[in-house]
Amino acid sequence: MPVFLYGSECWNLRKREESKILSTEMGWLRKLLGVSRLQKVRNETIRNILEREETIIDKIQKRRLTWFGHVERMADNRLPHT
Repeated sequence: MPVFLYGSECWNLRKREESKILSTEMGWLRKLLGVSRLQKVRNETIRNILEREETIIDKIQKRRLTWFGHVERMADNRLPHT
């Protein structure tokens, strides 16, 4: 997960990319449980079993907000702020 989220503070995600990321995450979670897509188990059920309420997109948004707050507190002459 940390490798996947590296640099996510600066990503500009579109809906298509978000859906690809979510489907990748669900693939990981399904492999953890050993559940295939042919078994037709809902994503919400898998999340409830694993007690994972927060999606990876939620984590990315939190990281972006944290980075935004960090940049806002920087001095105006710093490169990330400009």
